Amino acid sequence: MPKKPKLVKLSPGEAELLEIFWEHGPLTLPKAYELYLAGGKSPTYSTIQTRLNRMVEKTLLTRSGDFPAIYTAQIAKEEAKGKFFDLLEELAGKNLAPLMIHLSEKRQLTSEEIAAMKAILAKIDEKLP
Repeated sequence: MPKKPKLVKLSPGEAELLEIFWEHGPLTLPKAYELYLAGGKSPTYSTIQTRLNRMVEKTLLTRSGDFPAIYTAQIAKEEAKGKFFDLLEELAGKNLAPLMIHLSEKRQLTSEEIAAMKAILAKIDEKLP
């Protein structure tokens, strides 16, 4: 049984690669590279190979002994999201207001997102003493 990954910081490239594995399942390096390029990115083949090997070291992926090797995600998307949000909370110093302000200034929020945030805040406000 492979070791479960601990809380690790994913680079943007690693996060994008994990998305590919979650969508397509186990992949060889050539196929992962092809799918990564299809996403509009243009790293070298060796860059993707290095990222995949580092992700194996971090226990985010496993690599088979086959040739060509088959890489398989070892962390579920939901688990990665939880770790990501835990990291955001840690970086925000448990004060989420500056983070929310930054996110809202970074891009235009949709009316649906604003409505969802208002509903969440209203529920939280109801629970306050």
